[in-house]
This record gives sequence, structure tokens and C-alpha cells, in this order.
Amino acid sequence: MVTTVTLNPCIDWTVSLPTLSLGALNLAHSERIDVSGKGINVAEVLKELSCGVCCTGVSFNDNGALLGSKLDGLGIPHDFAMAEGRLRTNIKAMDLSHNRMTEINSLGYPVESAVLEIFLDKLEALAAKSSIITMSGRITNGAGEDIYRRCIERVSGFPVKTILDAEKAPLTLAIPAKPYLVKPNLYELQTALARTAAGEADIAAMAREFINRGASVVCVSMGEDGALIADSHSAFYAPALPVVPKGFQGSGDSMVAGICKAILEDRGIEDMLRFGIAAASASIIREGTLLCRMKDYESFLPMVKTKLIA
Repeated sequence: MVTTVTLNPCIDWTVSLPTLSLGALNLAHSERIDVSGKGINVAEVLKELSCGVCCTGVSFNDNGALLGSKLDGLGIPHDFAMAEGRLRTNIKAMDLSHNRMTEINSLGYPVESAVLEIFLDKLEALAAKSSIITMSGRITNGAGEDIYRRCIERVSGFPVKTILDAEKAPLTLAIPAKPYLVKPNLYELQTALARTAAGEADIAAMAREFINRGASVVCVSMGEDGALIADSHSAFYAPALPVVPKGFQGSGDSMVAGICKAILEDRGIEDMLRFGIAAASASIIREGTLLCRMKDYESFLPMVKTKLIA
């Protein structure tokens, strides 16, 4: 089973516009509202890919029932620590004329330390039943930038692989706790190491700096330039598939789910990359916040080509 952690779930309000004009009246072409969060997305794709999954994290008393109802409808078990307040609302404005999205994300309500301790207790209990734990996305207000490090340390006594998809301090502070895999995008990797990569070999070398600090595997997503994965022995690169993008939300979360599927099947890092690219591509071809479907994942998987870097 995979347990996914979402510390700051949200409501995504996605509005599609013929064109986005700043400082002017804009009329929507269409809109949709989704209860979401990066760990929730990972769980949804894992369920679609026929992998056992459970969700945990922090939810909120005022309207957290929306999150529970969504997961119940998907048949995904969940056990969240409940805090006072409401799920935050994020606004996603999709400019159809330029095929680009403008996002306004809220911070969310503050969470007391007692609630975080309840969450950590739940996480530890789930670790005893899990093969993988994923930790993704924005940390909840008040958690502290070391919360992902605390999560990894709390479950370190169990034979569970931890996967971290975060940025800035929550990422760099967690790496010495020895996560199994971290999945920065190229910008996050370059920001963390304070330098710009010069080609695939350099990206692999930068990924290995994370490995030297404590991670076992690093997967670097690069958008339309594909992705690269490395461990201490080898590195592989895969170009992006030639698909027409219709939505960008959730592609990284779908990649994490694909990587999890490969790990559950006891595959090596090359297949982790292949599975991740296929799942991300299956998400990109869907509009708005819609995620990967099994039929698309299966059609894309044979198309993913990898090459050995080092």
C-alpha cells in the first residue's frame, strides 16, 4: 500500500478564459471546482493505476467533509488530523489563447502543534502497513519548514520507502533524513544548489549532490524537456512525449504515482522514469485539473524512450 501525505489540501477553482486581460473585465468560458492537493492527486492516480492507497495529512473542520466525500467517492481510505478552519481556495485562470495558466494560491488556516502531533501519530501507524509514503506540496500554515524531515524521521524505523516532492527549505531540510526518492523540478534543483545546470550530465551531477546529502534516488522533472533520474550508480534521461497539452495541473503528481507503481512492481530506476513519464503525459493531455487515466498511461508507456547518461 502507498500512503500519501497532504498537509494543506485545497479547493481548486479553475476558470477557463478566451484570453486573460489584466486590469479588465474577463468573461469565463467555463469553470470547475475540485477538492484537491498534491497528495490527493497522487492518491487519485494510484487508484486509477490499480495500486492500493490511503490518504493522510491535515484537514479542516468547517468544510473538510468535502475532501472526505471526494475520497469516499473514489474508494480511497483516509485518516486526517482535523484542525480548526477551512480548506483554502486556489484560483486557476486558464488563458486559452496562449495555453497558459495563472494561479493565485492561498496560504490556508494556521494549524496548532497538537494537531500536527496527531497527524504524526497517524502517519506512524500507517507506516507499519505501507510500502511507500509520499509527501507532496505546500506545508500547512504553522507546521514549520522541517515538517517533512520530521515525517521521514518518524517512520524511519519501518521498512517503508519515502518519496518527497517539495521545494525550498522543506526539501533541503528533509534530505539529510534520508528519503528514498526526491522529485524536484529543474528550477527547484537549481535553486537549492544555487547554480544553473549546463546539460544532462550536469543535471545528473547536481542530482547526485542530493544523493550525497542523503537521498537514494533523485528524479528531476523538466517539463517539455523531459525528465532525468539518478542514483549513486547510474542516471537515465527521457524526453517528453510529443503530446498536445491541455492542462498542466497534476502532471508532477501523476509522475510521482507512476514512480510509485514502478517501485511496487520492484522495478529499477529506468522503469521508474518510464512509468513516471507515461503517467505525467496521460495527465497533460486532459483539460484543467483532470488527471491520468489507465488507458492513456498504458498507451504512452511503450512510447517512452530512455538513454543512459552516466
